[in-house]
Amino acid sequence: MEQRDSRGLTEKEFLAAYAKKNYPRPYLTADVLLLTEDKSRVLLVKRKGHPFLGKWALPGGFSVPEESLEETALREMREETGIVDLLPEDIHEIGIFSRPGRDPRGWVVTGAYMALVDSDRMKVNAGDDAADAGWFSIVHEDDGTLLLQKDDETLLFSDLAFDHADILTRALQGTHMS
Repeated sequence: MEQRDSRGLTEKEFLAAYAKKNYPRPYLTADVLLLTEDKSRVLLVKRKGHPFLGKWALPGGFSVPEESLEETALREMREETGIVDLLPEDIHEIGIFSRPGRDPRGWVVTGAYMALVDSDRMKVNAGDDAADAGWFSIVHEDDGTLLLQKDDETLLFSDLAFDHADILTRALQGTHMS
């Protein structure tokens, strides 16, 4: 016998009448943080389009219904950096980032992932929606400020696009890392 809820509906009847429009849905993205094994350098991409045109960011992008967030993370890493040799078992979840306003395009929730890698073995080529990609040194100033440096460019963490400073900070603090 089929179970009925308090309104007398079977699951099939409930789902047929379910009004998805009454429940706004967020967009899902995945961001990938590649750090060197000693956590002294991070891989960033320079955004080729809006929002945050020209800003440095973690590689990442929108998920599609046919893939998990881990698969999104690896696909976006390949598309934006050319790095193809990362496997699902190489990345570990840092956390879910969902602060309202974290993305100006709307309600966007991201799953952030991290891998510790040997940067000398990673051939990086900017692609897809990345204008540039490169390794930035993480510099710890005496006053506690953290800077990112690549060649003659110096960034504050707060210069990163979206809330990627929060993701990088959480990873460096060791929160939720495997």
